[in-house]
Amino acid sequence: MNKLSCEVVGDLLPLYYDEVCSADTRESIEAHLATCEQCTTALHKLQQSSNLPFEVIVKNKQESTGLVSFKGYWHRSKAAAFLKGLLLATAVCGVIILGYVGLFRWNIAEVPSNVIEITDVSRLKDGKIAYHVRMTDGYLVNQVMGFSEGDGIYYITPMRPVIKTKKSAAIGLGNGYEFVNFEQLNANRTDPSTQFKAIYYGPKDDNPILIWKQGIQLPPATDTVEAQFMDRD
Repeated sequence: MNKLSCEVVGDLLPLYYDEVCSADTRESIEAHLATCEQCTTALHKLQQSSNLPFEVIVKNKQESTGLVSFKGYWHRSKAAAFLKGLLLATAVCGVIILGYVGLFRWNIAEVPSNVIEITDVSRLKDGKIAYHVRMTDGYLVNQVMGFSEGDGIYYITPMRPVIKTKKSAAIGLGNGYEFVNFEQLNANRTDPSTQFKAIYYGPKDDNPILIWKQGIQLPPATDTVEAQFMDRD
């Protein structure tokens, strides 16, 4: 058999020690051991470990198992910590996004009546009521909501986000001519038999401004005002 290297002998030592290798292999290993102190020392360590008392072997096995278990727990803990961190970061981002949208985008704040100015109320040729609205505080109105509680009183309420902006306020919903279309309002009601008695602009519970009520004779709209609604329904 060819001369063996230390690496090959190291792999064969357990077979040599347990006497399960071939005669030629055993002869080659012994020839190598006769001239290699390193491999001879490895054989002695193998012999010593095999001669350990049973209790020591069991203890070493238990310690080894404990280390493996701890290693698994450590990796599981790291994975759990990463997952918790990811969930927390996602939740924080969600709160930030919702907070931003809630403060800057959602139209949840009613514009108070004391900053609303209604002028030039008149009757258009088609029967609609026209009026000019302006927000005296100079902030943008993003949305206008209308509702009636079935008592014939109709409220028009301007809305804006909690964080107001003056950008584009001059051309927004809070600065210009608007109109009330009774036919459209009646079409959207569940009980159109109830006639409208009055129309107010502003929050219901904040002294809204009267635009019209039954018995009021509005002046006819001027040609300038009529021109404002030529292309609007």
